[in-house]
Amino acid sequence: MGYGDFDAVSLLIEGDVDVRVEAGLRACVLVCDDVGYAFFTPPMLVETQDDQHVGPNALAMHPAQVQAVLDAIFPPTPPVGQPPAPQVGKEQLTSSQMQQVKESLDANPPQKFDLARKVNVFNAFIEFVELRLTGLHIARHTVQLPRDLVLALSDDATAKRLLTTFKLVSDESKVAKEAVEVDQRVRTLRERYIRSLGDGLGSVILRSKRQEFAAEVKSIRGAIEKFQAKVLERLDKELSDSRKKLVEGLLPAAKKSIPPALQAQVSGRPTVEVLRRYLDDELTRVFPEARALIGEMKLEWVPKGVTYETLSNPEFQERVRAAFPYENWDKPFREFEAVPADGRTSSLFD
Repeated sequence: MGYGDFDAVSLLIEGDVDVRVEAGLRACVLVCDDVGYAFFTPPMLVETQDDQHVGPNALAMHPAQVQAVLDAIFPPTPPVGQPPAPQVGKEQLTSSQMQQVKESLDANPPQKFDLARKVNVFNAFIEFVELRLTGLHIARHTVQLPRDLVLALSDDATAKRLLTTFKLVSDESKVAKEAVEVDQRVRTLRERYIRSLGDGLGSVILRSKRQEFAAEVKSIRGAIEKFQAKVLERLDKELSDSRKKLVEGLLPAAKKSIPPALQAQVSGRPTVEVLRRYLDDELTRVFPEARALIGEMKLEWVPKGVTYETLSNPEFQERVRAAFPYENWDKPFREFEAVPADGRTSSLFD
């Protein structure tokens, strides 16, 4: 709800301040020496707190009221042998309570209040996510062989086994293997954090794991950038080697069946060197540049919020429970009522 900030409590503890617990208390009192004020902190989920909404929000207390508050929190020294019995803040804040609150906030982080005021009064434990890796599957890139060359090979028994497309990079090349390593990191990330709900419902992650997930995505993106920076020259060589190997592979069949387009450009039968140059020129025309292949490399992460209607759907809740069987929850969100900022008293769900 935004009544306070956990980091503020941590600062008090680090400053050796005596912090006590009073469950459900919303009233605030500040006492300095003999002067006291009573005020009320508005919940940030409901009210905007900025310079445009500044106004009186405190009442000065009479000296007797100040003393009464001090006596309630710090009672006078009791008789010997009896511990003080404060009326407010009976329990001292323990380290285990601090840890419990921290774990609760980590598991279900509060949303940004300025956005939550406008959108909802519920806090989802999950969110939809799309993770897409493109451009890293270098070994899958193929090139369409020129039709003239395919026709020239049609009578060759061995050539008939060739496809009309050719893989640009060998699976065994160093470039392809490094690309596979990055791809495997993405696969591991997806398997570890993302759960598919099936039947077109999409994939989700725990909001409590979003920060870890984002850090992994950032790390992989860095690896992709490094891969792009060093792969250009090596990939260019891979493409050149592939083209040369393909030329030599096509040459025997081209000798037997001269491509018609070449035969129309020469007098007599072309020499082996002319055939080799022709094949290389034709393949160079259809082979892409290395820069064009690596320019597509990127890892896209698109997080999406979940609507209240979706979270409330019993079938959706069942899918989420099945996707996260080790989470101890009845439904994948926490809801609460809040008065909208315009003063209306009805809930957004009325």
